[in-house]
Order: sequence, then structure tokens, then C-alpha cells
Amino acid sequence: MSESPWVRFEGEAFRRELTQFKMAHHPFRTHPFFDRLERGEVPREVVHDWIAQFYPWLACVPLAMAERFSRCSWEAKYDRFRRMILDQLVEEAGDPKGKEPGHPELWLRFCEGIGLSRERVLSAPLLPSTLVAMDDFLYINREVPFYISAAGSSEPPNVELCQRLLPAFRSHYHVDDKHLAYYTLHVTADEDHSRFVGEMVAAFADSVDVRRQMWDAMLRGFALHKLLVDGAVGDWLTRGAR
Repeated sequence: MSESPWVRFEGEAFRRELTQFKMAHHPFRTHPFFDRLERGEVPREVVHDWIAQFYPWLACVPLAMAERFSRCSWEAKYDRFRRMILDQLVEEAGDPKGKEPGHPELWLRFCEGIGLSRERVLSAPLLPSTLVAMDDFLYINREVPFYISAAGSSEPPNVELCQRLLPAFRSHYHVDDKHLAYYTLHVTADEDHSRFVGEMVAAFADSVDVRRQMWDAMLRGFALHKLLVDGAVGDWLTRGAR
């Protein structure tokens, strides 16, 4: 019986192992909903159900980044990691001087481009699954060291997902480019964020206990993203997708 990855690997080698596993097993890669969405097989009203529930989770990401930032010590040796987290926080929340919109705003514009008004999105009741996913995401970023929560982040699988869905929304759902800024941005922006997360993991993966916590945070992230999708479109997948 082979040793677990958190026992066998450390540092950069562990970072590579964690990333490879994440790329192969994250719901962004494995969930059948995204395969069908990429092929244009999901009815528009079902897409609306998903995007309306994804918005509140996305809107809490800047809050989670703020929690992660608060867990990064002000000691000089943490300076570069603090800057990484701050970079992601500002990009997620939007430029404080209003020069660049935050990702939640870009998502609302995408919703409008696919035929769902921002008013309907903002007034949509939150499903229990959405609330649980949001609550747990905020909890883990508040309660564990920043490098543990970073290990559970959805980068880099989100880069690949955006690369897959961007042409699908253009061709199958006829969303014009001015409403696709969320996707065009994430094709490139999450590459930087993936590098940041990877550097944090490699720098702190120096004990079996920490590496096990990082691996568990990754699996926890898988569960949250699967919950978000299943809660929004699970009925369609089991009943109406045949």
C-alpha cells in the first residue's frame, strides 16, 4: 500500500501533486452539468437557475479573501504572501476608486447577457445548499491559516473551466463579448492567482500535518462546489436531462 501524497511529498513536489489531483478531480472538471453546458445542451432556464445561485457565493469571495488576509501575519517574512492575497482581494472586490468592477458585478453583467436581469438575480431566494456553501467557505478562510485555505482554492481548475465555457456561451447561448468579461478575465487572471496559491502551498508544505490539512481543504472545496451545482440544477440532471 503506497503512502498518502501528504506523506510522500513535500514542498514543491507536494504542490505539483495537489495541483494535478485538483485538475483531475475538481467538480469544474468532473461534474456532468459543465460538460452539458459546454455542449449547449442545458436549457436557458436551467442555466438561469445555476447563475442565480452562483452569484451570492461569488459575492462572498471578497469577504473570504479579507478573512484570508486577516490570517496572514504582519511579520516581514510574510510580506510577499500578504501582497498576493491583497492582489486577489482587490481584483475580486473591484478597484476601490471605481476604475475596475469587481467580479460579482461582472457576473451580473453576464447574467444580463444571457437573459436574466440583475434584479431577478439579486432578489432570488438562496437555496439551503447555497447558504451552506457560502457559510463553510467563509468559515474555513476565517478559522485556518491562510496557506491552508489557499490550498482549497478553485484555481487553477477555474481557468480551464472558463476556457471551455467562453466559446460555449458565445456560440450556443449567443452571449455577446461585452457581457462575457467575467469569463475573458478569468481565462488570464486566475493564472496569476493559481501561481499565488501554488507558491503559498509550496512554501508552507513542510510537515505531514500541514500537508494533510491542505489536502483536506482541497477536498472540502470540491464538496462545496459540487453542492452549489447540485443544489441549483440537480433536479434537472436527474429528471429532465434524459
